[in-house]
Amino acid sequence: MVVASKGNASVAKAMVVLNAFSPVQPTLSVRQLAERTQLPRSTTHSLCLALCQAGMLEQVPRRGYRLGSALVGLGGQVIDRTGLATASEGLLRRLPLRTCQETHLAQFVDGWVVYLDRITGREPRPMRNRVGLRAPAHRTGCGKAALSALEPEVVERLVSLTCEAERLPAPDFTELTAVLTTARRDGFVVSHSFQRGTTSVAAAITDLTGNPVGAVSIAGLSETFTRKAVAEAARNVTEAGLAISHRIADRLGTFRATATLT
Repeated sequence: MVVASKGNASVAKAMVVLNAFSPVQPTLSVRQLAERTQLPRSTTHSLCLALCQAGMLEQVPRRGYRLGSALVGLGGQVIDRTGLATASEGLLRRLPLRTCQETHLAQFVDGWVVYLDRITGREPRPMRNRVGLRAPAHRTGCGKAALSALEPEVVERLVSLTCEAERLPAPDFTELTAVLTTARRDGFVVSHSFQRGTTSVAAAITDLTGNPVGAVSIAGLSETFTRKAVAEAARNVTEAGLAISHRIADRLGTFRATATLT
């Protein structure tokens, strides 16, 4: 039997505190953190002070705490490791957009998507998909496209964990499975669920092994997506997704070959 050391237990508790924050609740008080983590308030307060010293949390006067700037560098290393941002360079701006449409690039991370890039076309409209936003994958076009590259049982596990972590109602898995099955067949997904009055046409981006790295989408006001426009957007995001996937595969293949030689 392995007994966790005091240090390991402290690290685990610190991770629980960090994971308590979300896009919906980016700032939390000690009381709120204690409630969400089920840790004693005194322990929570001590952890917050230690995490502030490490730059992983920041104190917000009279409001509580928020995630700190040190996490940006750590997150950047994870994003860079996949090669998604580098592989997409020059491709997103080539996607033709209709009025009130824009292009999104999102990274897929364990049931979530994080938006890395956003290119607006003519007469842009306010949309939630800002750069840096993290959203539950099953609620977004890019997220559904990424999920479609996974087996159904993996999708259900990741979505369930995401909903549990954010205290979100679980989706209708029968309906979600049907959407993802169609996406696997067609190579793209059409979604209307992230923001009322908008439509997203998205395609998955995969790595050398076929696992989802992220997705690319064309999104905008639903009224701009006629049947012809959906078909056009689907063709464009599918081609872009394949091109980015090939770049990622080439980059990873080169890296592995270099590592083998050295």
